[in-house]
Amino acid sequence: MDTPLGKFMLLVSEDPEEIRTCLAGLFGECRFRARSASKVRVHARRTKNFTVAYVACPAAAELRIGCTRQHFLIAVPVTGRAAITGEVCNPGSVLEARWSREFAQLMVIIDRGVLEMRLSAMLGCALPQPLRFEETLNTGRQPAKGWYDALTAYVGSLDDTDSALEIEAVAESVEQGLMTTFLASQKHNYWDVVTGEAKLVSSRTIREATRLIDGQPHRHHSVKSLARELGVSVRALEKGFKRHLATTPNAYLRDVRLERAHADLSAGEPDAVTVAQVAQRHGFFHFGRFAATYRDRFGEAPSHTLRRLVGPFRSGYG
Repeated sequence: MDTPLGKFMLLVSEDPEEIRTCLAGLFGECRFRARSASKVRVHARRTKNFTVAYVACPAAAELRIGCTRQHFLIAVPVTGRAAITGEVCNPGSVLEARWSREFAQLMVIIDRGVLEMRLSAMLGCALPQPLRFEETLNTGRQPAKGWYDALTAYVGSLDDTDSALEIEAVAESVEQGLMTTFLASQKHNYWDVVTGEAKLVSSRTIREATRLIDGQPHRHHSVKSLARELGVSVRALEKGFKRHLATTPNAYLRDVRLERAHADLSAGEPDAVTVAQVAQRHGFFHFGRFAATYRDRFGEAPSHTLRRLVGPFRSGYG
């Protein structure tokens, strides 16, 4: 088998410093150590938004790459077996690989802004949160296998004489296709939306949901009733709360009710109001569960809050 990216050789060297400098020029901060003196080979085709590299070493080695905040890095094995942490390396994350014998590896670098823009175009809206992929990549099974097959076909075509990929517009189109395919092949935090399992809910919809809860927390709100009132699915509303507020609708509602109950208990008079009355007023109808949740949140029993300010301090305010 011919060496991938044979027309794009960057380095063939045994010098550790030359190897490190070459790899750092491609990937950013990195550390490479071969167990014995070995001739490392590095080939790479670089474009503005999409780089594919081939790294091979005839000996056991270790590689650590600190992915920049502007790029995604994808490690794809060609030969040899490795223990890899972070096969799909998100911006700002670290990829670590250890090979016990000779190996060859394809490394794909994709510009973060371009990939997120591509996803935004697929969804038809701006992304409320940065794109993050699952780090484990299984190219032996679909759908990731389909992307891997397309990648290897692309790499093979780059070495063909008179390949259409020598035309910049054609190569850019193929690279866009590889990005789109990867977004539909490797799970990420927008996977359910890309695959049609849920609709992406806007921040405006989430603000409206919180307005409904904040305005009338004592109502018998449920995820279903909120979703119905907002005209979205339950799953979409739950995903929207998770993306925009890092919580769930039920947890948000519970927290609002707890805060209101805590305020009432703090201001209440033990002779005029009971804990049970305050709990029911704010939608808590299981007293034991309310007491336990309240204690977890405020570090004391609701009855203690009600009695805490009884005495000269409170009575002085008639």
